[in-house]
Order: sequence, then C-alpha cells, then structure tokens
Amino acid sequence: MGTTLDTDSKAASRKGRPNHPIDFKHTLAEQACAPGVSVAKLALAHGLNANMLFRWRREYRAGKFGAAVALKADVAAARTTALPALIPVIAPATSVPSEPQAPTASIEIVLGRVTVRVHGEVSRSALRTVLECLGVKA
Repeated sequence: MGTTLDTDSKAASRKGRPNHPIDFKHTLAEQACAPGVSVAKLALAHGLNANMLFRWRREYRAGKFGAAVALKADVAAARTTALPALIPVIAPATSVPSEPQAPTASIEIVLGRVTVRVHGEVSRSALRTVLECLGVKA
C-alpha cells in the first residue's frame, strides 16, 4: 500500500519528486553538451524529462554545477558565420619591374559587416558568383 522509490541514484523530496545528486546532473549535462548528442534521447535513456535535461545543460553552462564551463565550440559557433570564399590564384612575380606601374583597378563592396575588395582584373562571372554568395542579386 506504500510507494516504492529507487533510492540508489536519487532521494525523494516531498510529493515524491526525485532530487538527483549534483554529480548525476553534472554528468548528464556534460554529456548533453557534447556535439551530435540528442538531448531528448539522452533524457529518455535515463528516464528523465527532456526539458529537465535542457535546464540542467543550461545551468551547467552557466557554472551552477561547479566552474563555468562554456563550451568553446558553442561560443565560436555563436560568434561566427561562414561565408563561401573564392580565392583567385595569383602567379608569383618572376622579376621586379624597373619602372613604376600604373595603379590597377580596384572595387570595394561593403554589405553590413562584410567587405569585399577586388584588385586587378576579375572576370564578370567570378564577381557575379561572389555577389550571389553574399545574397546580392547581380
């Protein structure tokens, strides 16, 4: 007629809610931070609600389970956005010209935080490809 609780991995508080040990939370939150891990599957495997594990992961990253452990990969991913780049191949100079040359043509395109500088002659199709990659209709 009583309620049976698994006391090996957790202690019960009032209303029968489990109080998981801090090292258990720390371990699961750390596993949830690993790249490619499904938090929902990890929670299901340990009999937890996925929302609880998401909260533990947030607290883990905030340093509530010990030292602050913001993952470098997560921080770097949040700060950078990758853009495709076309890098022209420039042949090395074979000799130093004796006369000063006339300045070559250059184009500078500024789109928000992105600046594209083109020096010298560039084919129309290459410039069109760069602009399309930046989301500009050419």
